Amino acid sequence: MKNRFNNLTSKEWLPFQKSWFLFSDYGLLFVQNILFFTQIKQEESYFPRIVLDSDRHEIYRLLQKNRSLEGREIIPFDRYSGNERIDFVVFDVTNDVEKLEKFADFVSFLIELRQKVRHVISGLAERKFILILARNKCIDGVFYPFAWLLAKYFQQILSLKDEKVGIDLNRKLSSVINHDHGMATDENIIYALYFRKDEMASMDFTNGQIPEFQNRRQAKTAFSVSDRFPSYQIVKPPPRKKDEILHPAKYPEVLIQSFIAHFTKSGDNVFDPMSGTGSTQLAALSLGRNAYGTELSTFFADIARQRCAKSVSQGHLFKQVTNRFHIKTKDARQITKDDFPEIHYIITSPPYWDMLNMKGAENQAKRRQKGLPTNYSNSENDLGNIADYRMFLRKLTDIYFRLYDLLVPGRYMTIIVKNIKKKGRNFPLAWDLSLALSKKYILCPETFWFQDDLRIAPYGYGNTWVSNTFHHYCLTFQKPVSGL
Repeated sequence: MKNRFNNLTSKEWLPFQKSWFLFSDYGLLFVQNILFFTQIKQEESYFPRIVLDSDRHEIYRLLQKNRSLEGREIIPFDRYSGNERIDFVVFDVTNDVEKLEKFADFVSFLIELRQKVRHVISGLAERKFILILARNKCIDGVFYPFAWLLAKYFQQILSLKDEKVGIDLNRKLSSVINHDHGMATDENIIYALYFRKDEMASMDFTNGQIPEFQNRRQAKTAFSVSDRFPSYQIVKPPPRKKDEILHPAKYPEVLIQSFIAHFTKSGDNVFDPMSGTGSTQLAALSLGRNAYGTELSTFFADIARQRCAKSVSQGHLFKQVTNRFHIKTKDARQITKDDFPEIHYIITSPPYWDMLNMKGAENQAKRRQKGLPTNYSNSENDLGNIADYRMFLRKLTDIYFRLYDLLVPGRYMTIIVKNIKKKGRNFPLAWDLSLALSKKYILCPETFWFQDDLRIAPYGYGNTWVSNTFHHYCLTFQKPVSGL
């Protein structure tokens, strides 16, 4: 059965619902988006018109020849008058970002892109989409999140409806920028940013605030992480055990092990300020590191200590070298440097705002049916119970600033987090947290945890589009050597 949104069947619709994708063909990427966001209405003689702006000149030719796009008119941006009705717009600025040599160049580029968006916006039909393909970039060893800044800027003008993260499988770097300096990746990530002209868009092109951002080069230290880290990991965790399933948002130890192995050496001290059931500590102990942490909930802290004690006793049983662990039942906002020895690496996953308190969430409904906890706690001190987004972000940022004094200079901290969709709006938690923490820490290239073992839900099928968010940002920061 066809739907009202784009004539696609559910079989054609569902694959586009996943918020991450691997690709090797830019032409196919354009085709998939055009087919999804435009609709031919034969009975009304309605044929979509698409404006495309890309310096990949071969794309125009490929799209014109693609039979699946018959009945759709592809208009190069420089041939669009600004008055004709259009149904979809694509700005491919990935190569433009590649050419940037300093942050000032990005500001100029952003102003130019704003003028282009303004040129097409009057012709774009109501509730239709603009797709911007962008990327982040390292310049002289300094990481700049240009795609995030671009998204936050245009969110002031249009509705940011969604984001998807793509991995360009054809992008092979002969040398990795900053490879001899600190954390580096393949830099093969692109962002598909989807904006909509709708009732929530301000449409104000005059008062948009140009984002400010200042980052630094990673510091050289005696501890080297010069081997590149994968830009993404597809992790399918094993089934959770009886004590693990009690926690409503546990992340997999196998994921944490990959980070701990990369950012620490044997005997280092690993710390998690929001330990939950002890996933971080178990991963650290399994790799011969010392494991420390705090946990607000007495219930979960007890489970974490029991799991760690069992791991250590099994190590003794098989005569393996074992390490220390210590998990305090304590509010992370009260941590001081006197609570623990110096820390060589921090890895953690905070509450994704108050999303666990969303009554209509499918996963929450399943947990309620099984009699399992649906949130971390009902404590007023629990960050997951703060309803105001700005207050939540501020308090979360304060916790990571407090941890600054625990971390050895030059060492790293990784935070696993998502951007949030709530009541029709997007709250870019990962981006906002990165920009806030970069005032004190050095922001490193991003990596992702992709989930591929979850059932795709047909959100909005037939009426509107909301993707299934199956990607988590793994945000890594370095503590400067000389301080601030």
